[in-house]
Amino acid sequence: MRNDSKLIELITGNHMLATRSLVQQAGLSPHQWQRLLRDDVWLPLVPGHWRHAATPVTWEMRVHAGAGWLGKDAALYGATAARWWDLDDCHTESVDFLVPRARRHLPPWLNLHTTTEWSGDVLQHKGIRTCSATRAIIDIARTASAHELESIIDSAVRLRRTSVPTLTSRMAQLSGSGRAGIRLLRTLLLDSGGESFLERAFLRLIREAGLPRPQTQVVHHQRDGRAIRVDFEFAGTNLVVEVSGRRGHTSDRDRQRDARRRNRLTADGLRVVEFTTADVIDDPAYVQDHTRAELASGHRTAAPRAVGA
Repeated sequence: MRNDSKLIELITGNHMLATRSLVQQAGLSPHQWQRLLRDDVWLPLVPGHWRHAATPVTWEMRVHAGAGWLGKDAALYGATAARWWDLDDCHTESVDFLVPRARRHLPPWLNLHTTTEWSGDVLQHKGIRTCSATRAIIDIARTASAHELESIIDSAVRLRRTSVPTLTSRMAQLSGSGRAGIRLLRTLLLDSGGESFLERAFLRLIREAGLPRPQTQVVHHQRDGRAIRVDFEFAGTNLVVEVSGRRGHTSDRDRQRDARRRNRLTADGLRVVEFTTADVIDDPAYVQDHTRAELASGHRTAAPRAVGA
């Protein structure tokens, strides 16, 4: 006769995983528990963690099981960490952990990577120890394509998981032994700092034109307490550049909001130039020439309330 209903209730608060502690809380005797295991009512994921036979195995369940078993000396690694941070284009089903030393007798779905360099790279996120987004990006660079890595970097910057200076600094610390992927990462960081593919494309056009790199995601604090964040601002000038995709700029309300935003920036003495997706992608020469002309037309120190992200 089965009597594990209390255990089934308890695992709903533990990511659908049973542990020895929860088995005891459910009031199951060692004999009753062994019988349930023998009858394949409860199935092991890792030592000390079980799932009910009727419960499908999910990626999140495997992450929690692996973290619970490996303990405090392990952290999510690479693409697994990137997915845990909700970065774009991270769809891995693999569960990878970074540990300070190798372990044996692993389940086939769990991969371990060893390192002696992870000081400061481990954070707690959503209840799990994980490598930082910065470290995850550096590790992913070993195997990711340029397109994938661009998307991951840009989303990490957009979500404030890392920044270009942070990536550059940590990359320099870890690259002494000829680490794979560093050359690609250095190349992609040249045009990083924006929050989208379109912003990255604009930075690339500016670099290729030999123009000064603008500050990205600069915040202007208004006198009424509001804050306006602009895509790009050229240091030492009052020139602001916005690149506008289709999303968020199509309705009358969107256009009204954009116009009022532009008016507030203009009232602060800023010159606002806007390029569309078609400009950046289909007419790069126009973007480069117009930006060069705007930079040559007048310079003054930007408003002091601006703060670069």
